Amino acid sequence: MKLNKINAWVFVWGFLVYLLLTRFQYHFFYIEQNQLFLNVNSYGIAKLAQVGGLSGLLSEFLVQFFIYPYAGPLIVATLLTGVGMATQGVLRLVAPKSPFFIAPILPMLALLFVHFDFYYRIQGTISYLMMLLFMYGYMNISRPSYRLIAGALLAPLLFGIGGSVALLFVLLVALYEILKKTSQWYLAWIGLAEVCLLGILSTHAGWLGEYRFSLTPELYYHHKLHPQGVIYFAWIILPILFLIVTCWKKNEKEEKSKLEFVLIILQVTLVLFLLNRGIAIYGDSKNAKLKELDYYSRTEQWDKTIQACQGNLTNYLYVCHLNMALANRGELADKMFHYNQMGVEGLIVPWNKQEHVSCLLSDVYFTMGAIASSQEMAFEAYVSAMGDGNPRMLKRLVQTNLIFGDYPVAEKYISTLEKTSGYEEWATSQRQYLYNDEAIKNDSILGTRRVMLPKKNTLTVLEELTDELDHLLENGSGNKATLQYLGAIYLLTKNLDGFKALVEKYYGTKVLPILPVHFQEAIIVMSEKNAEYWKRFNLSDAIVSRFEEYKKQVLANRNHSGVAGLLNRAYGNTYWFYYMFK
Repeated sequence: MKLNKINAWVFVWGFLVYLLLTRFQYHFFYIEQNQLFLNVNSYGIAKLAQVGGLSGLLSEFLVQFFIYPYAGPLIVATLLTGVGMATQGVLRLVAPKSPFFIAPILPMLALLFVHFDFYYRIQGTISYLMMLLFMYGYMNISRPSYRLIAGALLAPLLFGIGGSVALLFVLLVALYEILKKTSQWYLAWIGLAEVCLLGILSTHAGWLGEYRFSLTPELYYHHKLHPQGVIYFAWIILPILFLIVTCWKKNEKEEKSKLEFVLIILQVTLVLFLLNRGIAIYGDSKNAKLKELDYYSRTEQWDKTIQACQGNLTNYLYVCHLNMALANRGELADKMFHYNQMGVEGLIVPWNKQEHVSCLLSDVYFTMGAIASSQEMAFEAYVSAMGDGNPRMLKRLVQTNLIFGDYPVAEKYISTLEKTSGYEEWATSQRQYLYNDEAIKNDSILGTRRVMLPKKNTLTVLEELTDELDHLLENGSGNKATLQYLGAIYLLTKNLDGFKALVEKYYGTKVLPILPVHFQEAIIVMSEKNAEYWKRFNLSDAIVSRFEEYKKQVLANRNHSGVAGLLNRAYGNTYWFYYMFK
């Protein structure tokens, strides 16, 4: 019988791993960036000194491994399976022959759904598991007096190592003693008084900012935000399960095989229904694509970014990732209109002070060579992280400070990253550039961007950005992405005067030896009646011929109400179509 129970939990664990790997693999890569775990004793001691310190430290220790493929799903599936097994153990002590096999699965499902929230700390699941283990140990004490003493001792201990989950523990202790009709059940409320007092003291002492952090599961969520109600489900369901299995125990009868069979069918149906609905409601499907693109960007898999952006894009963040990938491939000015461009916001999304937008903007500015702006956004993302920093953006701060020649600052950041597990090797590799201008000069990334540095920094509003990019080009950059971004800004804003000045200034130089496809199309738009001007830029005969066909189609269908739809199929990937219809 025990072997069958183990096999059942192995199946549950395997199912969770499969589900998380196939449906949410990029979610865990996304979470990993939201904290900076340092492998030094002082960091661990500081964490342990906080309320819920042990569970918090274990949480950050585990999340650092989410950077590796498969690690996130394996770790979370193991924690959730542990919660299920511990819940089963606790409920078996209440009603050993309960037919409700679904009971230990319900807290698992509730925690699974909250794990889909980017701002949830897995500390909440670890603390919940700690609470169940404490409860199991408590319930195995046979003598009521010893048990009540143990409860009074365990409550403050759990508050210290697990945080606010201690409140759930003392409530379950009180409920258990009431259901057992212990003669001195009222002594169980001592634990409740202890936890409430500790919560009040922690809040007033400034260890926890608000009462909701000391007495509710919101401790395990981003402190500046308010979670959805699903974070409370696992806390609410456990006392209810205690009542249900206790009532069943009191009313169980000899012949119940038929009823048990019906219960099994109902429970399986309910589990499948809850899993399906929970994933649909809390699975954060709207951000799944963004998490995937963010992973490709972080790992510089530009081909996969482009492949993932096929189809009709309607989200500025997706388009921004796509255009950055095209720029890094050197294809922005040749292929950008092969995709649905929605204006300049698809090149540079507006900054909204959110961490993921700051990360994206830092990447975009770094690609185009605007290092000051890239550094500013990296710092904003770093300080906005839910944990103690964003390691990905700390890498960017290393790069930008090396480019600026701020070697002491870069060295400080390198030393910090060397104390991590996932970034130590990269950080050590950057030491070769410290106080070594020649090494930076010869580096294809750092050197190219250092030579572009302007004499003074400018603001990142669009008008100032175009001036800044132009100044970067004047400094003799070999970074073609700078020119392609500047040209793309002019094309998307339909600023043909700015575009004309750009191509006349740089055509034939190392950053613009030949005109990309969309630049040639824009030359025709701005000088349609001056074919002699075209010859200056050596336009492709194929592009000129295609424009003539396009012009004929426009004239032939100019009175047609759906002319844009008719032309989109054949010419939707041209600047002519964008200029006329978007």
